[in-house]
Amino acid sequence: MSEKVTLTIEKRKKEGEVTNKQLRRAGYIPAVINSKGKDSISVKIKRDELVKNISKHGKNYLFTLDLGGKDTYAAMIKDMQYSPVRRDLLHVDFQHVSLDTEIKINLGVRVIGREAVEHKRLLIMQQLDEIPVRGLPQDIPESVEIDVTEFEAGDKVSVEDITLPKGITAEIEGDTLILSVREPKMVEETEEGAEEQAAETEAAAEGEEE
Repeated sequence: MSEKVTLTIEKRKKEGEVTNKQLRRAGYIPAVINSKGKDSISVKIKRDELVKNISKHGKNYLFTLDLGGKDTYAAMIKDMQYSPVRRDLLHVDFQHVSLDTEIKINLGVRVIGREAVEHKRLLIMQQLDEIPVRGLPQDIPESVEIDVTEFEAGDKVSVEDITLPKGITAEIEGDTLILSVREPKMVEETEEGAEEQAAETEAAAEGEEE
């Protein structure tokens, strides 16, 4: 994260649903800055500026929040709340972090080359959508990329197979499966076997009850 991005924020003096709606109509997003051991700070941020930078840098980016030129905060996005139907961004939680203290965060898994695998009439069985990692905030990437373009049936990727940036370590066992590639027939047989095993277990349990 060599590039530093500063987002301008302003303090919110009033709380409440009506006030938040007014802020959104005016092009702002209500937000809070959470700091360990301190009270949260209610702020607002221009929607267009926030959305543009999230789209460009990702949600795991380490932003500098500038509060009117008086205070600045190194912060990452902790949570984003959306409306259930229209999926409009309603609220953002920032987490103030120290550049000298490691944090834990879940990195999304981004699969590259999915179309090439599907063109071979194979299926990608993805077991993990996120991988928990630990590291300094400024070293954490946006996601973990896995290129499956050349994969064939039987190929698989576990946590120990991925390469993380220097200083970033996975907080999960290395043999944990992330994804595998299978033929459709293999998937059907696996599902049928699981169903038969479940039926046998249920029948045995009923027999014991009798």
